[in-house]
Amino acid sequence: MKNIFRYGVLAFAATVMLSACSWDDPEPVDLRYDNISGANPDQYQKYLANLRAYRSNGHKKVYAWFENRSSFVSQADHVATVPDSIDVLVLTRPELMTQATLDEINTKRSQTGMQTAYMVDYAAIRKAWELKKELETPAAPVAEWSAFMADSLKTAMGYFDAGGYDRLICAYDGTALSEALPEAEKSARAAEQKAFVGAFAEWKNNNIDKGFDFVGIPANIIDMSLLDAAGTVFLSETASATGVDELTFIVSRNSVAGAPVDRFAVIAQLPVLDETKASLGYWGSDYSSWLTARWASANKVAAIGLYNLYDGYFNPSFIYPAARGAIQILNPAAK
Repeated sequence: MKNIFRYGVLAFAATVMLSACSWDDPEPVDLRYDNISGANPDQYQKYLANLRAYRSNGHKKVYAWFENRSSFVSQADHVATVPDSIDVLVLTRPELMTQATLDEINTKRSQTGMQTAYMVDYAAIRKAWELKKELETPAAPVAEWSAFMADSLKTAMGYFDAGGYDRLICAYDGTALSEALPEAEKSARAAEQKAFVGAFAEWKNNNIDKGFDFVGIPANIIDMSLLDAAGTVFLSETASATGVDELTFIVSRNSVAGAPVDRFAVIAQLPVLDETKASLGYWGSDYSSWLTARWASANKVAAIGLYNLYDGYFNPSFIYPAARGAIQILNPAAK
C-alpha cells in the first residue's frame, strides 16, 4: 500500500507487525494494543479516519474466515479483537448471528470500514442432501436434489436479511466438462450450475449496494457471465496448495477465455489448534500465509483469503501473529 497511515502510529502498530529484520519476516512489536484508544483518543481517531480512507485506495484486499460463536467465552470469540486491517471478515456460522456479535460488527464497520460476509457452499448443501437420502424412509421422504438445493439456497441466503452482513459469497467448484460427455449430461450440469451460481448473480442485481464474491474453480464455469457481478474471485484450489509454484499454476490453469483474471484471488491456511493438523498453515517451517502474501504482493491478484482466523488468536505474546504478518507482507506499512 502506498500510504496507509500518516497518523496513529501506536494504533497501527497494534494492527500489524512491523519488520525488524527483513520485509517478509515480520516481528511482533512490544505494545499494549488494548489500551491505545484510551491512552491517546485524538491519535486513535486519526488512525481510524486514515484506516477508513485506506479501504478505497486500491490496495490488495484481505478476507479472513472467522468462526463466530453463539456466545462469548473468551476474547477469541469477539469480532472486536480481530485485526483492523482485514477488509472483509467472513463469518463461518451465519446462522449463529447474535445481537452481541452484531453490535461488535456494527462498531467495527463504523470505526474501521471493515465489511462482513458469509459463504454459501454448494458442496456442503450437496453433502447434507446425500446424508439425508441415506436415511430416507417411505415415511420420511427427502426432496429431490433440485428442490432440496433451491430450498437450501433460500434458507442460507435468508441469513443475510438478519443483518450484519455487507457481502455474500458463493462457493462452487463444479466439475470439468469432458467433450466425451453426452449432450444431455452437459446440459444438465449447465442448468444446475446456472441455478446455483445464477442465484447469487440475481441476488446481486436486487442488492446493488451489497457485495457478491465467488470461491471456486473458474475453469469449470460454463457461462462466465455468471461471474460478471463478482467483486473478488477466489481460486478454491489454492487453499490446498503446497507452495508458490502451485499458486502460479492454479492461476494459469484458471485463466481461460472470459475468466475474470483481474479479480482472481488466492487462499492460504492459517495454523490451527488441532494437534492432529499440526502441519496445516505451514509450508515446511514457514507460515504458508506469509509465503502466499509475499507471492501475492508481486503477482496480479486482487486479494488473499485467510482460513482459520479464529485459532490464530491464541498466542501468549501477540494475538493473531500469522494473520497480522500476512497483512503486513501483502501491504507493507508506510513508514
